[in-house]
Amino acid sequence: MRKTILLLAVFASYFALGLPDGAFGVAWPVLRYEMELPLNMASVMVFSHSIFFAITSSQIERLTKFFSLPSLAVIGMIMLVIGMIGFALAPNFIILAVISMFLGIGMGMLESALNTVAVQQFNQRHMNWVHCFWGLGAATSPLIMTTMVTFAGWRTGYISIAVIQSMVLAIVAITVAKGIWLTKHTENSKDEFTHEAKIYLTSPYFQAIHVLMFILYMVGEYSITLWTTSVMYESRGLSFTVAGLFPSIYLGFLMGGRFVAGILKLSNITMIRVGVILSIIGMIILIFTNSFVGIALIGFGFAPVFPCLMHETSQRFNPEIITKLVGYQVAAAGIGAAGGSFVVGQILERVSREALFPVLIIPMVLFFILNERIESVLKKRNKEAIV
Repeated sequence: MRKTILLLAVFASYFALGLPDGAFGVAWPVLRYEMELPLNMASVMVFSHSIFFAITSSQIERLTKFFSLPSLAVIGMIMLVIGMIGFALAPNFIILAVISMFLGIGMGMLESALNTVAVQQFNQRHMNWVHCFWGLGAATSPLIMTTMVTFAGWRTGYISIAVIQSMVLAIVAITVAKGIWLTKHTENSKDEFTHEAKIYLTSPYFQAIHVLMFILYMVGEYSITLWTTSVMYESRGLSFTVAGLFPSIYLGFLMGGRFVAGILKLSNITMIRVGVILSIIGMIILIFTNSFVGIALIGFGFAPVFPCLMHETSQRFNPEIITKLVGYQVAAAGIGAAGGSFVVGQILERVSREALFPVLIIPMVLFFILNERIESVLKKRNKEAIV
């Protein structure tokens, strides 16, 4: 019963965590016109946010010496609520950028705590469902923001999100106060699948590759969320309402794909491989068309990649370094979102809005190659161990 309540609390937390990510890409085209800002200034905000996100996430092991993981989750959730209210009240871009930094600290703290708890206590199925709720939040917020922009303004959109997050904060605070958020690893949290790798990777080289893979993945995931509306609205001439549907469809299929991934009895590796291939096919479709099929394929393909790769961390590396490595991986995801979206934004501004999808194929191909490299090493070492 305790674990079920914890799972529901983590689901709610991930839903709240996903809300800011989906909202910003929809709000930005309107926000920037109101404040008379160029398109690529969004990259500055994302960069400042993600740097502080990465710094906080990379220090999660050190932070646990002063605060428990449940306490970090509560503090992070409080900072999310304050950040959304701050966005709604910000009078200019400088204030927005400062609040974005503050929000980065809170989100880094919250996501690292949630991922560590999930890796320690939940199996692969639950891991996909946990991240499914991030997708639900990220898919819901563009709809909220599009509706608010149409009828009341983007500031009201952020206030609406803050209200929802406040409800989740209450749930998290109560469950933490009741001692539900125990973090000790239990037998019930073992993976349902037996991974064929029986030997852990111990070299810092492979740890670095694993961290790099999170950077490459997030270049794709975040750039699609941030820039697709702008490409469809400003370059391809679609109405704002239709253009705003693209991130919602993308994030909706991201969410749905994670739910499906939690049902399918496939290994992490199989789902990662299939997911990357589907996402690349979706990008190719969007190079030539405005089809919702393309954006849906990207979302459905991306769906299992992050949670399965995060869960695979416990299969590939020694349990003693998991907390530290999870923190580094979450930090790397932040760096990928920051650096990737900044570089992509510069390309869209200086070259063409149409460069978005061709450019994003590159990190996904590199991701696939690195993942296959790690798998080949593990298989080789297992065969040597058997012999």
